[in-house]
Amino acid sequence: MRRPYRGHWWRGARFGRFGGHGPSVVARVGTVIVLSSAGSMTTQPTDQLPKRITIALGLSVVVGFGVWFYGYGVLLEPIRNDTGWSETVLSSVYGTSLFGAGILATVVGRWLDRFGSRAVYGLGAIAAVPVYLLVASATDQRWFALAGVVAGSLTGALGYYAAVHTVVARLVPADRRAAAITTNTLWGAFASPVFLPLMAWMVLSWEWRTALRVSGLTVAFVFALVAVIVPSVRGEQGEVPSLRRSIADTGKDPIVRMLLATTFAGGVATSLVILYQVPMMVTAGLSLATASALAGARGFLQLAGRIPMPWLVGRFGSRSTLRVSHLLTGVACLVLPFAATVPVALVFAVVAGVAIGALVPVESIFTADAVPVGSLGVVLGVASLTRGLGAALGPTLGGVLTSVADSRVPALLVTAMIAVAAGIFVPALHRRS
Repeated sequence: MRRPYRGHWWRGARFGRFGGHGPSVVARVGTVIVLSSAGSMTTQPTDQLPKRITIALGLSVVVGFGVWFYGYGVLLEPIRNDTGWSETVLSSVYGTSLFGAGILATVVGRWLDRFGSRAVYGLGAIAAVPVYLLVASATDQRWFALAGVVAGSLTGALGYYAAVHTVVARLVPADRRAAAITTNTLWGAFASPVFLPLMAWMVLSWEWRTALRVSGLTVAFVFALVAVIVPSVRGEQGEVPSLRRSIADTGKDPIVRMLLATTFAGGVATSLVILYQVPMMVTAGLSLATASALAGARGFLQLAGRIPMPWLVGRFGSRSTLRVSHLLTGVACLVLPFAATVPVALVFAVVAGVAIGALVPVESIFTADAVPVGSLGVVLGVASLTRGLGAALGPTLGGVLTSVADSRVPALLVTAMIAVAAGIFVPALHRRS
């Protein structure tokens, strides 16, 4: 057995080629697959995660975030123009699906512990095809809303970080989990620059219904790939607390309560920015292709907020870094209505990219600073649900304000105030674990 790497996380990962560009990141962490006497698959952690598993789980977050979390915003205007359906309904579908993904992720987590990743992702692959076909063929907005919420919830529950990082954590030794999880988030940063232009190309080349059908097939393929390639790892019985108990315990701590409030506000702000970035730039005067490309650049620029995170936290502390991330999100909301030209849109892409890119890891880092290690998993789980609730309310609120004012600007102004308030009210730390 090779001696495990003990250096910095970025020295414990190898960046190579993947399709000529992008991350082929192989952390020096991994597993040896062993068949138990009962025939079920278990794992013994070693020092290198196999490349095929790194790629499969990386593609899962790229497709999971790309198809729905980012891609739905590209479809918003084409769907409304083609069908005449209310923007309030279309925005609410997106927001509700984000919250549904948070709820379903809790169920998926328990299923991963009980049945293993192979059965769960296999079931997700089977379910994705008919669900997306229903969304694409819906001629009534009520059926579209119902099927859309199910499709977005399914994609998010299996393709977002909560489920994928649960699988990663089962596959690697405890002292290398941070490296492996950070590696996976670098894959996730490519979801936006890949899928925003790709979704726009499919809409312009075909139409939105065909784009959704292709998206569903892509989701099903990647989930099936994970089911086939990734070992079916299970957790220990009794390891996951009940959701009711988790909420009750976290609600007793005033620091955690304020943290959850700012997490909720962050969900409101980031979901509306991501949903409105393309249609707002199109309304301002840019073409759909240009707006989608710039929004994709915004996603790629998340790396600028993510890569220097260890230095930022070490230099300024997790609280200050989190506050600035929220404040920059508010600034991005104020810049977006003026993105009628490429230079202004690039300013938006830089500010929003850095803000949202930093917000993802620094929330976890700050939470680790704010709560005892023994409670970290529970608090992060509840925070995920809280962020999902905020992400559901943000687009819904935006759709209502837009319908009333016949403009997206008031919704962005209100969102900017929410983001600034979140930055101001990040709680002070009175303890470190």
